Amino acid sequence: MHASPVLTPGPRLLTALAGAQLLVALDFSIIYVALPDIGGSLHFSTIALQWIVSAYAIFFAGCLLLGGQLADAFGPGRIFLAAQLLFAASSIGAALSDSAAPLIAARVGQGVAAALLVPATLGLLSAAYPAGPARDRAVSVWGTTGAVGLALGVTAGGGILAAASWPWIFWINLPITAVCLLAAGRALGPTEGRTHTPVATSATFSACATVVAVVLAFTELSRSNPSTPVMATSIVTALAAGALLVHSQRRRRPLVPGSLLRVRTLQVACVVAALYMASFGAEFYLVTLYLQDVRDYSALAAGIAFLPLAATIVVGNTLAGRLAGRIPLSRLLATAFVTGAAGLAVLAVAVGLHSGYATGILPGLLLSGLGQGMAFTGMFITGTRDLPPQSNSTGSALVTTAQYTGGSIGLAVLVLLHGEHPATADFTRTFLVTAAVATAAAPLALALLARDGHAPTTEQHPTTPSKTRAGGQQ
Repeated sequence: MHASPVLTPGPRLLTALAGAQLLVALDFSIIYVALPDIGGSLHFSTIALQWIVSAYAIFFAGCLLLGGQLADAFGPGRIFLAAQLLFAASSIGAALSDSAAPLIAARVGQGVAAALLVPATLGLLSAAYPAGPARDRAVSVWGTTGAVGLALGVTAGGGILAAASWPWIFWINLPITAVCLLAAGRALGPTEGRTHTPVATSATFSACATVVAVVLAFTELSRSNPSTPVMATSIVTALAAGALLVHSQRRRRPLVPGSLLRVRTLQVACVVAALYMASFGAEFYLVTLYLQDVRDYSALAAGIAFLPLAATIVVGNTLAGRLAGRIPLSRLLATAFVTGAAGLAVLAVAVGLHSGYATGILPGLLLSGLGQGMAFTGMFITGTRDLPPQSNSTGSALVTTAQYTGGSIGLAVLVLLHGEHPATADFTRTFLVTAAVATAAAPLALALLARDGHAPTTEQHPTTPSKTRAGGQQ
Protein backbone atom coordinates (compact mmCIF):
# COMPACT_ATOMS: atom_id res chain seq x y z
CA MET A 1 0.00 0.00 0.00
CA HIS A 2 1.27 3.47 -0.85
CA ALA A 3 2.23 5.95 1.80
CA SER A 4 -0.15 8.72 2.64
CA PRO A 5 0.63 11.97 0.85
CA VAL A 6 2.34 14.72 2.78
CA LEU A 7 0.00 17.66 2.38
CA THR A 8 0.08 21.05 4.04
CA PRO A 9 -3.36 22.11 5.24
CA GLY A 10 -4.17 25.68 4.36
CA PRO A 11 -6.77 27.96 2.78
CA ARG A 12 -5.82 27.02 -0.80
CA LEU A 13 -6.21 23.30 -0.25
CA LEU A 14 -9.43 23.74 1.71
CA THR A 15 -10.75 26.01 -1.07
CA ALA A 16 -10.08 23.27 -3.62
CA LEU A 17 -11.74 20.58 -1.50
CA ALA A 18 -14.74 22.73 -0.61
CA GLY A 19 -15.05 23.84 -4.23
CA ALA A 20 -15.15 20.22 -5.36
CA GLN A 21 -17.95 19.51 -2.92
CA LEU A 22 -19.78 22.61 -4.13
CA LEU A 23 -19.50 21.35 -7.70
CA VAL A 24 -20.98 17.95 -6.83
CA ALA A 25 -23.84 19.37 -4.73
CA LEU A 26 -24.61 22.21 -7.12
CA ASP A 27 -24.93 19.88 -10.07
CA PHE A 28 -27.34 17.70 -8.14
CA SER A 29 -29.76 20.49 -7.17
CA ILE A 30 -29.35 23.18 -9.83
CA ILE A 31 -31.22 20.97 -12.25
CA TYR A 32 -34.50 21.07 -10.31
CA VAL A 33 -35.86 24.47 -11.30
CA ALA A 34 -34.78 23.83 -14.90
CA LEU A 35 -36.77 20.60 -15.22
CA PRO A 36 -39.89 22.22 -16.72
CA ASP A 37 -37.81 24.15 -19.28
CA ILE A 38 -35.71 21.11 -20.20
CA GLY A 39 -38.79 18.91 -20.38
CA GLY A 40 -40.50 21.28 -22.78
CA SER A 41 -37.42 21.88 -24.89
CA LEU A 42 -36.34 18.23 -25.21
CA HIS A 43 -39.81 16.65 -25.00
CA PHE A 44 -39.47 14.68 -21.76
CA SER A 45 -42.59 13.15 -20.20
CA THR A 46 -43.45 14.11 -16.60
CA ILE A 47 -42.22 10.76 -15.25
CA ALA A 48 -39.12 10.68 -17.46
CA LEU A 49 -38.04 14.05 -16.06
CA GLN A 50 -37.00 12.20 -12.91
CA TRP A 51 -34.20 10.57 -14.90
CA ILE A 52 -32.44 13.90 -15.42
CA VAL A 53 -31.93 13.85 -11.65
CA SER A 54 -31.63 10.09 -11.16
CA ALA A 55 -29.14 9.46 -14.00
CA TYR A 56 -26.69 11.61 -12.07
CA ALA A 57 -27.56 10.31 -8.60
CA ILE A 58 -27.67 6.61 -9.51
CA PHE A 59 -24.30 6.46 -11.23
CA PHE A 60 -22.83 8.71 -8.58
CA ALA A 61 -23.99 6.29 -5.88
CA GLY A 62 -23.14 3.18 -7.87
CA CYS A 63 -19.57 4.16 -8.75
CA LEU A 64 -18.51 5.82 -5.50
CA LEU A 65 -16.90 2.71 -4.08
CA LEU A 66 -14.91 2.24 -7.27
CA GLY A 67 -13.81 5.86 -6.92
CA GLY A 68 -12.78 5.22 -3.33
CA GLN A 69 -10.74 2.17 -4.25
CA LEU A 70 -9.07 4.00 -7.15
CA ALA A 71 -8.19 6.91 -4.85
CA ASP A 72 -6.70 4.55 -2.25
CA ALA A 73 -4.79 2.60 -4.94
CA PHE A 74 -3.46 5.40 -7.17
CA GLY A 75 -3.60 8.39 -4.84
CA PRO A 76 -6.41 10.90 -4.24
CA GLY A 77 -4.52 13.67 -6.06
CA ARG A 78 -4.45 11.83 -9.38
CA ILE A 79 -8.10 10.80 -9.11
CA PHE A 80 -9.10 14.37 -8.15
CA LEU A 81 -7.50 15.65 -11.36
CA ALA A 82 -9.09 12.96 -13.56
CA ALA A 83 -12.51 13.53 -12.00
CA GLN A 84 -12.42 17.29 -12.55
CA LEU A 85 -11.51 16.83 -16.21
CA LEU A 86 -14.32 14.28 -16.71
CA PHE A 87 -16.77 16.60 -14.96
CA ALA A 88 -15.84 19.44 -17.30
CA ALA A 89 -16.18 17.26 -20.41
CA SER A 90 -19.57 15.89 -19.32
CA SER A 91 -20.83 19.38 -18.51
CA ILE A 92 -19.93 20.52 -22.00
CA GLY A 93 -21.79 17.52 -23.43
CA ALA A 94 -24.88 18.30 -21.32
CA ALA A 95 -24.89 21.96 -22.36
CA LEU A 96 -24.70 21.02 -26.04
CA SER A 97 -27.44 18.34 -25.88
CA ASP A 98 -30.28 18.77 -28.34
CA SER A 99 -32.37 15.75 -27.35
CA ALA A 100 -33.16 13.64 -24.32
CA ALA A 101 -30.69 10.78 -24.88
CA PRO A 102 -27.48 12.86 -25.06
CA LEU A 103 -28.51 14.81 -21.99
CA ILE A 104 -29.12 11.64 -19.97
CA ALA A 105 -25.78 10.25 -21.17
CA ALA A 106 -24.01 13.46 -20.13
CA ARG A 107 -25.68 13.31 -16.72
CA VAL A 108 -24.38 9.76 -16.34
CA GLY A 109 -20.89 11.08 -17.11
CA GLN A 110 -21.28 13.78 -14.49
CA GLY A 111 -22.41 11.17 -11.98
CA VAL A 112 -19.34 9.01 -12.63
CA ALA A 113 -17.09 12.08 -12.36
CA ALA A 114 -18.70 13.00 -9.04
CA ALA A 115 -18.21 9.41 -7.85
CA LEU A 116 -14.48 9.76 -8.47
CA LEU A 117 -14.28 13.28 -7.07
CA VAL A 118 -15.91 12.87 -3.65
CA PRO A 119 -13.72 10.05 -2.26
CA ALA A 120 -10.62 11.72 -3.71
CA THR A 121 -11.61 14.96 -1.99
CA LEU A 122 -12.20 13.24 1.34
CA GLY A 123 -8.98 11.29 0.93
CA LEU A 124 -7.04 14.52 0.50
CA LEU A 125 -8.88 16.06 3.45
CA SER A 126 -8.12 13.10 5.72
CA ALA A 127 -4.46 13.09 4.68
CA ALA A 128 -4.03 16.82 5.33
CA TYR A 129 -5.98 17.15 8.58
CA PRO A 130 -5.37 14.81 11.56
CA ALA A 131 -8.38 13.22 13.25
CA GLY A 132 -9.74 15.44 16.00
CA PRO A 133 -10.69 19.13 16.19
CA ALA A 134 -8.67 20.11 13.08
CA ARG A 135 -10.43 17.55 10.92
CA ASP A 136 -13.81 18.34 12.48
CA ARG A 137 -13.41 21.99 11.50
CA ALA A 138 -12.31 21.06 7.97
CA VAL A 139 -15.24 18.63 7.58
CA SER A 140 -17.55 21.38 8.86
CA VAL A 141 -16.32 23.78 6.14
CA TRP A 142 -16.52 21.02 3.52
CA GLY A 143 -19.98 20.01 4.72
CA THR A 144 -21.21 23.59 4.83
CA THR A 145 -20.15 24.10 1.22
CA GLY A 146 -21.90 20.90 0.11
CA ALA A 147 -25.14 21.45 1.99
CA VAL A 148 -25.32 25.10 0.94
CA GLY A 149 -24.59 24.02 -2.62
CA LEU A 150 -27.69 21.83 -2.54
CA ALA A 151 -29.81 24.80 -1.50
CA LEU A 152 -28.10 27.53 -3.51
CA GLY A 153 -28.22 25.32 -6.59
CA VAL A 154 -31.94 25.89 -6.77
CA THR A 155 -31.50 29.65 -6.37
CA ALA A 156 -28.68 29.77 -8.90
CA GLY A 157 -30.73 27.74 -11.35
CA GLY A 158 -33.60 30.18 -11.07
CA GLY A 159 -31.31 33.15 -11.62
CA ILE A 160 -29.65 31.56 -14.63
CA LEU A 161 -32.99 30.69 -16.24
CA ALA A 162 -34.20 34.25 -15.69
CA ALA A 163 -31.17 35.64 -17.54
CA ALA A 164 -30.32 32.90 -20.03
CA SER A 165 -31.34 29.45 -21.27
CA TRP A 166 -31.08 26.10 -19.44
CA PRO A 167 -27.72 25.01 -21.00
CA TRP A 168 -26.03 27.66 -18.86
CA ILE A 169 -26.71 25.62 -15.72
CA PHE A 170 -24.04 23.27 -17.11
CA TRP A 171 -21.64 25.88 -18.50
CA ILE A 172 -21.30 27.31 -14.98
CA ASN A 173 -19.39 24.18 -13.94
CA LEU A 174 -16.37 25.08 -16.04
CA PRO A 175 -15.09 28.07 -14.01
CA ILE A 176 -15.68 26.15 -10.76
CA THR A 177 -13.59 23.27 -12.09
CA ALA A 178 -10.81 25.66 -13.10
CA VAL A 179 -10.72 27.27 -9.63
CA CYS A 180 -10.55 23.86 -7.94
CA LEU A 181 -7.64 22.70 -10.08
CA LEU A 182 -5.68 25.92 -9.60
CA ALA A 183 -6.27 25.97 -5.84
CA ALA A 184 -5.33 22.29 -5.39
CA GLY A 185 -1.86 22.91 -6.82
CA ARG A 186 0.73 20.45 -5.51
CA ALA A 187 -1.93 18.16 -4.03
CA LEU A 188 -2.51 16.88 -7.58
CA GLY A 189 1.11 15.87 -8.06
CA PRO A 190 2.46 12.31 -7.85
CA THR A 191 3.07 12.39 -4.08
CA GLU A 192 2.01 8.77 -3.58
CA GLY A 193 3.57 5.59 -4.85
CA ARG A 194 1.33 3.73 -7.25
CA THR A 195 0.19 0.27 -6.18
CA HIS A 196 -0.91 -2.66 -8.31
CA THR A 197 -3.73 -3.74 -6.03
CA PRO A 198 -6.70 -4.70 -8.21
CA VAL A 199 -9.97 -2.84 -7.73
CA ALA A 200 -13.34 -4.56 -7.49
CA THR A 201 -14.71 -3.32 -10.80
CA SER A 202 -17.19 -6.17 -11.38
CA ALA A 203 -18.66 -5.76 -7.90
CA THR A 204 -18.92 -2.00 -8.37
CA PHE A 205 -20.83 -2.30 -11.62
CA SER A 206 -23.05 -4.95 -10.02
CA ALA A 207 -23.90 -2.47 -7.28
CA CYS A 208 -24.65 0.22 -9.87
CA ALA A 209 -26.82 -2.16 -11.91
CA THR A 210 -28.77 -3.14 -8.80
CA VAL A 211 -29.59 0.46 -7.93
CA VAL A 212 -30.49 1.36 -11.54
CA ALA A 213 -32.82 -1.64 -11.81
CA VAL A 214 -34.58 -0.90 -8.51
CA VAL A 215 -35.15 2.76 -9.37
CA LEU A 216 -36.32 1.84 -12.88
CA ALA A 217 -38.87 -0.54 -11.36
CA PHE A 218 -40.24 2.18 -9.06
CA THR A 219 -40.27 4.68 -11.92
CA GLU A 220 -42.26 2.33 -14.13
CA LEU A 221 -44.71 1.71 -11.28
CA SER A 222 -45.32 5.47 -11.18
CA ARG A 223 -46.88 5.39 -14.64
CA SER A 224 -50.63 5.04 -15.04
CA ASN A 225 -50.06 1.92 -17.19
CA PRO A 226 -46.81 0.22 -16.09
CA SER A 227 -45.10 -1.98 -18.65
CA THR A 228 -44.96 -5.60 -17.49
CA PRO A 229 -41.82 -6.43 -19.56
CA VAL A 230 -39.96 -3.42 -18.16
CA MET A 231 -41.00 -4.32 -14.61
CA ALA A 232 -40.00 -7.97 -15.04
CA THR A 233 -36.65 -7.07 -16.59
CA SER A 234 -35.92 -4.60 -13.81
CA ILE A 235 -36.70 -7.08 -11.05
CA VAL A 236 -34.68 -9.88 -12.64
CA THR A 237 -31.73 -7.53 -13.21
CA ALA A 238 -31.84 -6.28 -9.62
CA LEU A 239 -31.90 -9.83 -8.23
CA ALA A 240 -29.12 -11.07 -10.51
CA ALA A 241 -26.85 -8.07 -9.94
CA GLY A 242 -27.53 -8.19 -6.21
CA ALA A 243 -26.60 -11.89 -6.06
CA LEU A 244 -23.38 -11.20 -7.97
CA LEU A 245 -22.60 -8.37 -5.55
CA VAL A 246 -23.08 -10.63 -2.51
CA HIS A 247 -20.90 -13.32 -4.12
CA SER A 248 -18.11 -10.85 -4.94
CA GLN A 249 -18.04 -9.64 -1.33
CA ARG A 250 -16.76 -13.10 -0.31
CA ARG A 251 -13.81 -13.01 -2.71
CA ARG A 252 -10.19 -12.05 -1.95
CA ARG A 253 -10.76 -8.47 -3.16
CA PRO A 254 -14.28 -7.55 -1.99
CA LEU A 255 -16.04 -4.33 -2.89
CA VAL A 256 -15.84 -3.20 0.74
CA PRO A 257 -13.07 -4.58 3.00
CA GLY A 258 -14.47 -6.50 5.95
CA SER A 259 -12.46 -4.38 8.38
CA LEU A 260 -14.34 -1.27 7.26
CA LEU A 261 -17.73 -2.92 7.64
CA ARG A 262 -16.92 -3.52 11.32
CA VAL A 263 -16.28 0.18 12.11
CA ARG A 264 -19.33 1.15 14.18
CA THR A 265 -19.23 4.88 13.49
CA LEU A 266 -19.02 4.16 9.75
CA GLN A 267 -22.03 1.83 9.98
CA VAL A 268 -24.06 4.50 11.75
CA ALA A 269 -23.02 7.18 9.27
CA CYS A 270 -24.13 5.00 6.33
CA VAL A 271 -27.56 4.34 7.85
CA VAL A 272 -28.28 7.98 8.68
CA ALA A 273 -26.82 9.16 5.34
CA ALA A 274 -29.34 7.03 3.44
CA LEU A 275 -32.19 8.38 5.57
CA TYR A 276 -30.82 11.92 5.23
CA MET A 277 -31.02 11.93 1.45
CA ALA A 278 -34.35 10.06 1.34
CA SER A 279 -35.86 12.81 3.50
CA PHE A 280 -33.98 16.11 3.32
CA GLY A 281 -32.59 15.42 -0.15
CA ALA A 282 -36.09 14.88 -1.52
CA GLU A 283 -37.20 18.20 -0.03
CA PHE A 284 -35.56 20.13 -2.89
CA TYR A 285 -37.47 18.12 -5.49
CA LEU A 286 -40.82 18.38 -3.70
CA VAL A 287 -40.62 22.08 -2.81
CA THR A 288 -39.50 23.04 -6.31
CA LEU A 289 -42.33 21.16 -8.01
CA TYR A 290 -44.89 22.41 -5.49
CA LEU A 291 -43.93 26.06 -5.83
CA GLN A 292 -43.87 25.97 -9.63
CA ASP A 293 -46.70 23.53 -10.42
CA VAL A 294 -49.19 24.34 -7.63
CA ARG A 295 -48.29 27.89 -6.58
CA ASP A 296 -47.29 29.00 -10.12
CA TYR A 297 -43.94 30.46 -9.04
CA SER A 298 -41.50 31.33 -11.78
CA ALA A 299 -38.15 29.56 -11.80
CA LEU A 300 -36.48 32.69 -10.39
CA ALA A 301 -39.11 33.13 -7.65
CA ALA A 302 -38.81 29.48 -6.69
CA GLY A 303 -35.04 29.86 -6.50
CA ILE A 304 -35.26 32.95 -4.30
CA ALA A 305 -37.70 31.12 -2.04
CA PHE A 306 -34.89 28.68 -1.21
CA LEU A 307 -32.48 31.35 0.09
CA PRO A 308 -33.65 31.11 3.73
CA LEU A 309 -33.09 27.35 3.55
CA ALA A 310 -29.51 27.93 2.42
CA ALA A 311 -28.92 30.42 5.24
CA THR A 312 -30.11 28.08 7.97
CA ILE A 313 -28.11 25.19 6.51
CA VAL A 314 -24.97 27.31 7.06
CA VAL A 315 -26.05 27.92 10.65
CA GLY A 316 -26.70 24.21 11.16
CA ASN A 317 -23.34 23.20 9.67
CA THR A 318 -21.47 25.69 11.84
CA LEU A 319 -23.37 24.65 14.95
CA ALA A 320 -22.64 20.97 14.34
CA GLY A 321 -18.94 21.68 13.83
CA ARG A 322 -18.78 23.41 17.21
CA LEU A 323 -20.87 20.83 19.08
CA ALA A 324 -19.12 17.75 17.64
CA GLY A 325 -16.38 17.78 20.29
CA ARG A 326 -18.65 18.78 23.16
CA ILE A 327 -21.66 16.47 23.06
CA PRO A 328 -22.03 12.80 22.02
CA LEU A 329 -22.39 12.27 18.29
CA SER A 330 -25.55 10.26 18.95
CA ARG A 331 -27.18 13.26 20.59
CA LEU A 332 -25.99 15.60 17.86
CA LEU A 333 -27.42 13.42 15.09
CA ALA A 334 -30.70 12.76 16.93
CA THR A 335 -31.23 16.47 17.57
CA ALA A 336 -30.45 17.29 13.95
CA PHE A 337 -32.91 14.80 12.49
CA VAL A 338 -35.72 15.64 14.92
CA THR A 339 -35.32 19.35 14.13
CA GLY A 340 -35.31 18.73 10.38
CA ALA A 341 -38.27 16.36 10.61
CA ALA A 342 -40.25 19.05 12.43
CA GLY A 343 -39.56 21.41 9.53
CA LEU A 344 -40.79 18.86 6.98
CA ALA A 345 -43.92 18.31 9.06
CA VAL A 346 -44.54 22.09 9.09
CA LEU A 347 -44.23 22.08 5.29
CA ALA A 348 -46.78 19.26 5.07
CA VAL A 349 -49.25 21.25 7.18
CA ALA A 350 -48.57 24.45 5.22
CA VAL A 351 -49.22 22.68 1.93
CA GLY A 352 -52.41 21.07 3.24
CA LEU A 353 -53.76 24.39 4.54
CA HIS A 354 -52.50 26.27 1.47
CA SER A 355 -50.72 28.69 3.82
CA GLY A 356 -48.83 31.68 2.53
CA TYR A 357 -45.07 31.61 2.05
CA ALA A 358 -44.23 33.71 5.12
CA THR A 359 -46.69 32.01 7.47
CA GLY A 360 -46.23 28.37 6.43
CA ILE A 361 -43.51 27.53 3.93
CA LEU A 362 -40.81 29.81 5.36
CA PRO A 363 -40.96 28.40 8.93
CA GLY A 364 -40.79 24.88 7.49
CA LEU A 365 -37.75 25.75 5.37
CA LEU A 366 -35.97 27.39 8.32
CA LEU A 367 -36.47 24.43 10.64
CA SER A 368 -35.64 21.79 8.05
CA GLY A 369 -32.57 23.75 6.93
CA LEU A 370 -31.21 23.96 10.46
CA GLY A 371 -31.73 20.25 10.98
CA GLN A 372 -30.24 19.13 7.70
CA GLY A 373 -27.22 21.41 8.09
CA MET A 374 -26.46 19.84 11.48
CA ALA A 375 -27.11 16.32 10.16
CA PHE A 376 -24.90 16.71 7.07
CA THR A 377 -21.83 17.75 9.04
CA GLY A 378 -22.60 15.37 11.91
CA MET A 379 -22.89 12.29 9.74
CA PHE A 380 -19.58 12.91 7.93
CA ILE A 381 -17.73 13.66 11.18
CA THR A 382 -19.14 10.37 12.47
CA GLY A 383 -18.26 8.45 9.34
CA THR A 384 -14.66 9.66 8.96
CA ARG A 385 -13.61 9.71 12.61
CA ASP A 386 -12.40 6.11 12.98
CA LEU A 387 -11.35 5.16 9.46
CA PRO A 388 -7.96 3.43 9.10
CA PRO A 389 -5.64 5.77 7.14
CA GLN A 390 -5.10 3.30 4.29
CA SER A 391 -8.87 3.17 3.62
CA ASN A 392 -9.85 6.83 4.07
CA SER A 393 -11.20 7.23 0.54
CA THR A 394 -13.06 3.92 0.40
CA GLY A 395 -14.68 4.46 3.80
CA SER A 396 -15.71 8.00 2.94
CA ALA A 397 -17.10 6.76 -0.37
CA LEU A 398 -19.24 4.22 1.48
CA VAL A 399 -21.01 6.99 3.40
CA THR A 400 -21.73 8.96 0.24
CA THR A 401 -22.81 5.78 -1.56
CA ALA A 402 -25.40 5.16 1.13
CA GLN A 403 -26.44 8.81 0.94
CA TYR A 404 -27.16 8.93 -2.77
CA THR A 405 -28.50 5.39 -3.03
CA GLY A 406 -31.02 6.31 -0.35
CA GLY A 407 -31.78 9.49 -2.27
CA SER A 408 -32.34 7.71 -5.57
CA ILE A 409 -34.63 5.05 -4.13
CA GLY A 410 -36.37 7.58 -1.90
CA LEU A 411 -37.07 9.88 -4.84
CA ALA A 412 -38.45 6.99 -6.88
CA VAL A 413 -40.78 6.03 -4.01
CA LEU A 414 -42.00 9.61 -3.66
CA VAL A 415 -42.70 9.83 -7.40
CA LEU A 416 -44.66 6.60 -7.02
CA LEU A 417 -46.66 8.13 -4.17
CA HIS A 418 -47.55 11.44 -5.80
CA GLY A 419 -48.10 10.07 -9.33
CA GLU A 420 -47.75 11.68 -12.71
CA HIS A 421 -49.89 14.76 -11.94
CA PRO A 422 -49.52 15.52 -8.22
CA ALA A 423 -52.14 17.70 -6.53
CA THR A 424 -52.01 19.49 -3.17
CA ALA A 425 -53.04 16.37 -1.24
CA ASP A 426 -50.26 14.37 -2.90
CA PHE A 427 -47.63 16.89 -1.83
CA THR A 428 -48.99 16.86 1.73
CA ARG A 429 -48.68 13.08 1.84
CA THR A 430 -45.15 13.01 0.45
CA PHE A 431 -43.91 15.72 2.83
CA LEU A 432 -45.30 13.68 5.73
CA VAL A 433 -43.45 10.62 4.43
CA THR A 434 -40.15 12.54 4.34
CA ALA A 435 -40.80 13.79 7.89
CA ALA A 436 -41.37 10.20 9.05
CA VAL A 437 -38.14 9.02 7.39
CA ALA A 438 -36.12 11.82 9.03
CA THR A 439 -37.69 11.07 12.41
CA ALA A 440 -36.70 7.40 12.11
CA ALA A 441 -33.03 8.39 11.88
CA ALA A 442 -32.98 9.86 15.40
CA PRO A 443 -33.61 6.69 17.48
CA LEU A 444 -31.44 4.67 15.09
CA ALA A 445 -28.48 6.98 15.70
CA LEU A 446 -29.04 6.85 19.47
CA ALA A 447 -29.35 3.07 19.53
CA LEU A 448 -26.50 2.24 17.15
CA LEU A 449 -23.93 4.62 18.62
CA ALA A 450 -24.89 3.55 22.16
CA ARG A 451 -23.46 0.12 21.27
CA ASP A 452 -20.06 1.64 20.47
CA GLY A 453 -18.64 2.05 23.93
CA HIS A 454 -14.90 2.40 23.36
CA ALA A 455 -12.56 4.98 21.94
CA PRO A 456 -10.07 4.07 19.24
CA THR A 457 -6.49 3.47 20.27
CA THR A 458 -3.10 3.62 18.65
CA GLU A 459 -3.21 -0.15 18.25
CA GLN A 460 -6.29 0.14 16.07
CA HIS A 461 -4.89 2.93 13.91
CA PRO A 462 -1.08 2.93 14.10
CA THR A 463 -0.57 6.17 12.20
CA THR A 464 -3.21 8.09 14.14
CA PRO A 465 -2.36 9.64 17.52
CA SER A 466 -4.28 8.22 20.45
CA LYS A 467 -7.46 10.18 20.91
CA THR A 468 -10.86 10.05 22.45
CA ARG A 469 -13.58 10.28 19.87
CA ALA A 470 -15.79 13.32 20.37
CA GLY A 471 -19.13 11.97 21.27
CA GLY A 472 -17.84 8.41 21.20
CA GLN A 473 -18.45 7.77 24.89
CA GLN A 474 -22.12 7.13 25.38
